[in-house]
Amino acid sequence: MRISTRMLQESALRSIRGNQETLARLQEQVATGRRIRTVSDDPAAATQIMRSEAEVRDLEQLRRNGIEASTRMGTEDVVLTGARGLLEQASGLAVGVAGRDVTDPQRQAMAAAVEQLRQELVAYGNTRVGNEYIFGGASSTVPPFQPDGTYVGDDVVRQVEIDRGVFVPTNHSGDSVFSSALQGLADLEQELRTGTQASINAAMNDLQTAEDQIVLAQSETGTRLQQISATTNSLALRAANLLDQRDSLRDVDPAEASIKAVMAQSALERAYAAIGKVMSTNLLDYLR
Repeated sequence: MRISTRMLQESALRSIRGNQETLARLQEQVATGRRIRTVSDDPAAATQIMRSEAEVRDLEQLRRNGIEASTRMGTEDVVLTGARGLLEQASGLAVGVAGRDVTDPQRQAMAAAVEQLRQELVAYGNTRVGNEYIFGGASSTVPPFQPDGTYVGDDVVRQVEIDRGVFVPTNHSGDSVFSSALQGLADLEQELRTGTQASINAAMNDLQTAEDQIVLAQSETGTRLQQISATTNSLALRAANLLDQRDSLRDVDPAEASIKAVMAQSALERAYAAIGKVMSTNLLDYLR
């Protein structure tokens, strides 16, 4: 088969175009750090990249769920600690007037102080995080406790998904946590005003039982917070691994890309030299 000068020229031109495209692609990789910018660059790898990024978005949403739940439950834990402190203060006041006559002004003053503690406990029960009353159950837009201590919320325990298929309760209803304590404080206040030492002691025992209920709720909250923390850390690690996998598919090694770009530049220069030689030979043939 006779190879004509035209065929040599066309082959050289194809080589130049191919080298130009290769050089342009490598230069773009060096500039952007990306091996894959569109699906057409590598369909299989691009599909895997998109799957990894979708998975990371899902994990991030679950992580945000856990953070929001931790904020509410962390606030609950602080409130429950404060509530226990109020009950302990009330018991201390009652112990301080033990044996005093019902008409003793000090005893009446302690009764008034216990009533003040009950009002503070109502305020604890109406704690909000943002615009949400955290002890109202599903009824979180209105105060769950009225000024007299009546609970008007519900007993719904809300749950949040912190990992796929893993749900954690995020609240205790105010009724289960505070109602017994509020009643105990009301009873203690009344017994301090008019009761006997025996009835005061009985009221103090009821108050201790109410405090035990708060301790139990606080223990549950602490366990849930630990679970959320461990899960959130696990989600972050999984997301980081997915991003590493994505980057290994998507990105280029800067040094390697630079070397390949230099090699492509050299190949293009050789192609230019080759077409120049072909053109020069063709011109000499014409002059003869």
